[in-house]
Formats: sequence, structure tokens, C-alpha cells
Amino acid sequence: MASVNVFRMGELSRTSSRALLIAALSCLGISLPLAATKGPSLNAIELYDGPSGPAYVQLADVLINGKFELRVCASAESNPIDKSAYGKFSKLTIAAGATLERDAAGVLRYHPSDGPATCVVPEGLKFEHNATFTAAAMADMADLRGRAIDAAADAAQPIKKGVKLVFILAPDAEKADFLLAERTANQEGWQKYLAKYPAAPHTDAAKQALAVLCVDAGNAALKSYQSSASSAAPAYVDLKKALAQQTKVHALLPGSDGDTKLDGDIKSSLQGLVDKAQAELVAYHAALTTPAPGYAHLKSAGAYAGAVADISPTFPPLAKLQSDIAKDTGAFDSAVHSAQAAAEKKNWDDAVKSVQPYRQFAGEDPRIAAVFDAAYDAYFVQAQELDATKDWQAAISAYRNALGAKDTQDARAALATAEKEYTAAQDDAAAKAALEKSKTYEAQHDMIPAYEVLASLPERQQGIVKDDLTRLTPEYVTAASDKAKDIAQLYDTIKGIGDEKAVETAYKYLGNAYDLSTDDATKQGFQVRIQNLSDELSAWFLDRAKHSLAKPLGSGTEIGWAYLKEAESYKASNLEAVRDQMKIAEIAHQMHSRLSVRVQFRDQTSQRQSEGFASQMESAVAAGLDASGMPVKIIRSGDATHPDVDPDFLIAGDVLEHNISMPPTVESIDSAFLAGTHDVPNEEYDKLQHQYDSAMDELHSAQAALQGAESKGQKKAVTEANNSVQAAQKKVDTVRAKMDVTPKNHTEDVTRPYSYKKTTYNVINHIVLQFRIDDTFGGQRGEPIQITKEERKQFVVLSDVNPVDTNHIKNDGTIPDREELQNELENTAREELIARIREKIVELPHKVYEDGQRKEHDGYSDDAGEAYMRYLNVAPADQLEERDHSEQFLKEQFNFQTFPNQTRPPAKPSPPLEQVMSRPAATASK
Repeated sequence: MASVNVFRMGELSRTSSRALLIAALSCLGISLPLAATKGPSLNAIELYDGPSGPAYVQLADVLINGKFELRVCASAESNPIDKSAYGKFSKLTIAAGATLERDAAGVLRYHPSDGPATCVVPEGLKFEHNATFTAAAMADMADLRGRAIDAAADAAQPIKKGVKLVFILAPDAEKADFLLAERTANQEGWQKYLAKYPAAPHTDAAKQALAVLCVDAGNAALKSYQSSASSAAPAYVDLKKALAQQTKVHALLPGSDGDTKLDGDIKSSLQGLVDKAQAELVAYHAALTTPAPGYAHLKSAGAYAGAVADISPTFPPLAKLQSDIAKDTGAFDSAVHSAQAAAEKKNWDDAVKSVQPYRQFAGEDPRIAAVFDAAYDAYFVQAQELDATKDWQAAISAYRNALGAKDTQDARAALATAEKEYTAAQDDAAAKAALEKSKTYEAQHDMIPAYEVLASLPERQQGIVKDDLTRLTPEYVTAASDKAKDIAQLYDTIKGIGDEKAVETAYKYLGNAYDLSTDDATKQGFQVRIQNLSDELSAWFLDRAKHSLAKPLGSGTEIGWAYLKEAESYKASNLEAVRDQMKIAEIAHQMHSRLSVRVQFRDQTSQRQSEGFASQMESAVAAGLDASGMPVKIIRSGDATHPDVDPDFLIAGDVLEHNISMPPTVESIDSAFLAGTHDVPNEEYDKLQHQYDSAMDELHSAQAALQGAESKGQKKAVTEANNSVQAAQKKVDTVRAKMDVTPKNHTEDVTRPYSYKKTTYNVINHIVLQFRIDDTFGGQRGEPIQITKEERKQFVVLSDVNPVDTNHIKNDGTIPDREELQNELENTAREELIARIREKIVELPHKVYEDGQRKEHDGYSDDAGEAYMRYLNVAPADQLEERDHSEQFLKEQFNFQTFPNQTRPPAKPSPPLEQVMSRPAATASK
């Protein structure tokens, strides 16, 4: 570029004229290339690797081979270059804003501020003869010269591989420190820069760079932890490091993507530790109830909680976890301390009671084991001392306490011995008492009770009096035979319960005599007499059965069936007739031996949409009761039954309401759609452009002033002018940085109005069911129970929506399916109906019992007996009081001794002989 010379007549010198010209052109916004003047020098920041690491030096008056120019070698970067080719290379002038860097291959690359990097070689190289050089070899010939701005700094460094020159308009310490941190490329370098420049043109970029490094370091630490998380020794220190890095990122760029993601991943890992701790607590609680060893689970939970607390003490879920662990740990420690205190006082019962919930942890905590060991020793010594005094009952209690503390073979053997001794002592005492009674009866020549009081003893105790039993047997057989003969003569025909009891007593006596006799002829005689009594009793029971079964409406079915079972048990000569009668009664018995229920549903709505629903309800109720496990027999409304055999209960159900309405409401909604876009100048960018132009004017004025001061050799003025240039340059850089991140134009949408359709369906789904349970056997009508189910839902359907609606509205929603909605509510109503009916069915056995009580109170013994027998067929095992009353009534009024679902072994005690012999045959009747 040609230089500009200005001549003026008068006293102005050439230098003064150039300064004035430059100042004037600067004011007009015209800048001259640096190479065209001898004014302001070329400034640069040289970045290099020194002995202590990355370093920089700020240089003024920068020249490469004494030039401001370089030659472009892009076309011959990898080829040998001779003098001719070199001479044809175009020249470029080094400008502020550009960089020059020597790459790993040794090639110089010049990167202007507004274009791509290109290969360059130094200007002014000499070629001798036919010499050729590579671009890298020519870079070795670059001679960098410049004056260090800071007198204490190093001088210009040779342009070796990796050296980078950043050309600037004026010295800039802040930018130099930024570039140094960028070259250092580690957290320490960026932190050092930010500590020095908390608010500078490059602060935001530095924060971004440091945040990236922190995110990378955090992710690396997190990955390291995650790879160890399932090992025996998780690297919690790495998770803590990851959190420290995330904390830095959050301080630098809160809410950024890196901050949010790293924060979420760390919290997920922390939550994983909390979840593991909670799982350990669950396992600990399970061990408490199983019981099984599991104290280690509580310790593990504490370890996980401790790890979380060390990493992030403020992690929200930690507080509750620590509270839960502290509660369990406190309870455990308190129990141990209480047990230890009680053990010191030799209060072994309290000591064992305190740690009893934790005894399964004895193998994990020596304190627990110590309490149980000490208690065991104390109990065992106590038991042995009681053994010595033959206080067997107390010794047994002490041995059991010892086993409660610790299960050992010694304690088991000692307990078995003590129990054996105690049982022997009890047997001996009981046998002696029975023998005393027997001798009293024998002295009165009453041989039947004299024998039976001994024969009724348990087998062990009988062994003690076996000689007396043997001695009394012959006389007992004779006495029993005679007594049976007397009864048979007195009650040759059974006419009532008293007769029945007497004949059953004679039957029992003959059976005992038969069993005790050893003579075949005698046994045969007893067998004939037993058969005669069997025929008499069976005929009586068959007659009573027919009487009960003949009652109207099956009101004596279960009493009659009980009589038939009694008759069958004797296997008498009328056995075939008994079984024929059982076949006839079987149908009614199957109906009334369970809670027989007819299910009947009617539709009271007369609505087409409810058609078939009542039938569905009936089938669902029947199926639900069939699968309930309760003793029920279900008869559907269409099922045929045997004449005069009707169910005891009726479930009368009604569908009172069953409808659904869903009227649509249609609205037209105004909206807008995107018709296109157009560019609009950005006012903010325009403002920045004006600020930039103004800043450049200030910079040019400062540079002109500096040229003037330098030309006059005024050192103080030069220093002040340099400061002004640096301040102006910083202002330019600040505005330029803002412009770089501010778009010149922004795009605005072009919208057009339109309308779409919104259809609202307000669905009202309504079902009302009703049922009652009538007691047809007791003649009572049940109270109706209603089940109401209503569901209100709103469905919104958007249609005719433009695909590019500006409010992001989309076609949405579907028209509700009427049948599907009805089915859902029907299922809900059906489930509640079945549940409510089951609740009422469970109450029915007690209702049958109450019916028996009413009839007993009113004096209808036969009807009360039938109700009690039906109750016993279906009574829950836990209704002991009601069962006992029913059985006692049936014993007293009907002489039944065995009952349906009996919870106690049957007993058929003989009435006192005096009572049997004195009661006339016609004193009672059934």
C-alpha cells in the first residue's frame, strides 16, 4: 500500500504534518495501515510454554524479519519452495485482531479476525543458488522482534512450535491473562483469571470455559463412583468430588444445562444411597418380625446415611432417613441398657423381656448374647435347686425360663425329666384319689361306680390301679349285666326322652360287659341283648325322624336328619329302612344344611340402555357368593327346586336407576396461525453499533494523540496517551463482545386469525341398586339397602385446529365411549354390591341363632331345635357362646350328643342310676 505524504508551507515539520494528518483522518473515521506509517507500533500478546508452564509476554513494536508483512503459502504448504515460487507468493499485512500460530508440523498459520486461517512464511528471506525450503523450514527463519511492555517481563520468545501471537491495537493485560488461562486450560488457570477479573470483557467467556471443565470433572468423578457403587467399597469420595464440581458450576452458571444435568445425576445417586438405606431398614424390621438375624441391616442403613451426610448434609430426604435410623437405633440401645441394668440387679425376667424383641441379633451383638447367657445360667441353677426339693412344678417353670433365654440340650433334658416326675406325681395323686372313691363304692356294694371311677382315669393313671381294675372286673360285669336287664324290663318300649336315655344307658352297660368278658358264650349272650336294644333304639330314632321330616315346609329337616344319623349309627335290623329314609331326606338336607339363598334381581327402570343389567347383577352376585368360601348354596331365580324344598333366604335385588347422559356443548374459539416470517432490525444491535462507532472514534483520537506525543518525544504525554489508548481499546473490546452475542436482525412471525371448534361433553353416569335379604325360614323381611354410584366426567374435544397454531393448540381428545363408561361404573357398582351382600350373608348364621332363641323363649321347642341345628351347620368356629347354648339346648331337649362342625369331643354321660330307675316310662316325650 502506498504511503501518504503531506506537505505544508511554513513552520510545520514533516513529522508534525504527518501527526496532524493522521489525527484529522482519525477524526473522519479513516485509519491508515500500520505498515504505511512510522507511527504507532504493532502490539501483540505472545503465548508460549516457559520452564514453569504456559506464559505470555506483551510486546510493542512487533516486527517479523523487520516487517509488518508475511507471504501467503497456501498453494505450496507441503511442497518444496524455491526462490521463484516464493517471489510469487502474495503478501499480507499483519493487522490487529489476527493471530499467528506455529502448529505441531512447524508451519506458521495466520488467522485474520474475519476469515479462515492460512499458511504463511516470513517476508524478506534470501535464497542462494537453487535452494528450496519447506514452509516449516522457512518458519524457522522467522525473526520475532518486539519490546516488552513490562520491563520486568521476558523479551520476545522465538517462534517455536506451539507459540501463538495475538495481535492487538494496544497493550491489554486483561486479555493477555484471559488467553493465558485459555492456554493453561485447567480449573486453576481459569479460577486465577476470574479472581483477578470478576467483571471484565472476557469474564463471561471465562466462566463458560471453567464451567465446562467443572462439568467434565464432575461427570468423570460421578462415573468413577457409579462404577464402584455396587462394589464392597463404593468410592464415596468421588461422589463428593462430583458434588464439589457441581457446586462450582452452579456458582458460575446457575441453571445452565450442565449445572442442571450434573445436579440431577448427583441427586439421583444420593437418592440411590437413601433408597438402599431404606431397604436396609425394611430388612431390619422384617428381621424383627421373622425373627432372623438382621442387626447388620440397621448398621448398613446407618453407614449409607452417614455417607450421604458426609457428601451432602442438606440433601432433603436425609433428615427423615436419619430420624428413622435414630429411632430404631435408640430403641435397640435403650433395650440393651435396660436389660443390662436389670441383669445387674439379678432381675432376669425384666432383663430377658427388655431384649426379647432382639434375641435373634445375639450372634451379631455380644451385649445381647451376654444378657441371655447370664439369664440362662441363673434360671438353670434355680431350676436345679428346685429339682433337689422335688418342687417339680416350680422347677419346670424355671427350666422353661432357661430355655426361653437359650435353647440347650441340657435344659431340654432336664425339663423333660422334671415334667416326667411332675406327671408321675400328678398321676399318682389322681389314682390314689380315684381308688379311695372306688373303695367307698365297693364298701357300699355299688360295683358299677366302684369300677367306672377307675376305668374313667387316663391310661397312665389306670396303670397305677390296674390290679384293682382287674379285681373289680368280674363283679362289674355282673352288676352291669343285671342293671341293663332291669332297665330293659322297665323300658320295653321307648316313649320319650327319659326312656331313650335309660335304654342308651343299658346299651352302654352291655357294651362294657361285652368288652370285658372273656367267655365266648357269655359274650354271645351279651351280643344278642345288645342287638335287641339297638333295634329298639334305632326304631325309636327312625320314628322320631319321620315325625320331624313330615313337618310342613321342611321345618323339621335338620332335626329329622340328626335322628336318622343316630338310627344309622346302631346298624340295627331296620338299617335299610333308615337309609331309604335318608335318601328321601337328602334333597332337603342339602338345601338346609347350608345357608340356602335364592338370588333374584329385577329391572325397575324400563330403559333400553339398562336391558340385561339385572340379569348380569344376579349372575355376578351368585358367582361372588359361590366363590366366597362361605357355607352357602345359591339358587338363581330361574333354577327349579324340589317341591316343598325352598331356600331359607331370598336376596331380592332391584335396578332402580341405570342411565348415562352426555350432551355436547360446541364453542368456536378464536386463535391465530403462523402464516410466515420476516426479518426486523434489532434495535439493541443498532444501539451497540452506535456505541461501537463512538468507541472507535475515541480510539482513533487517542491513537492520534499518542502519535503526536511520540513525534514530539514528550515522555509524560506518551504515558498519558498510552493509558488513553488502552482505555479506549478496552471500551471497543467490551462493546464488540456484546455485539458478537447480539443478533443484527431478529425474525418476527406473521400471524393470521382463525377459529377452531371446542366440543365439551359433560357426562353424568348414574346407577342405583337396591337389595334386601328375606328370612323365609324365620318369616322375616329384610331391610332394603341402596347402593348409589354416580360419576361425572368432562371430556373436551378440540377439532379443526390449524397445524401451525401460534398458541401450540393441537387437535385433541376423543368422543367418549358411552358403553365403555357405563361398563366401568357397572363394574364398580357390581363390586360394591357383592361386598355389601357378603357382609350381610356373614350375619345370617347369627340371625338363625336369634330365630332359635325367639322360638325357645316362646316355648316352641321343636322349632327352636331345628333353628339351632341349622345354626350349628353354618356357625363360625369363633361363636363359642352361641354354639355352647345351641348344643346344650339340643342335649337337654333332644338328647343329641354329637353336632355338626363340633369343636369339642362328644361325651355321652350316663344319667345317675337312681334317676334312670325311678323315672316312669311315660314321664317325657319327644
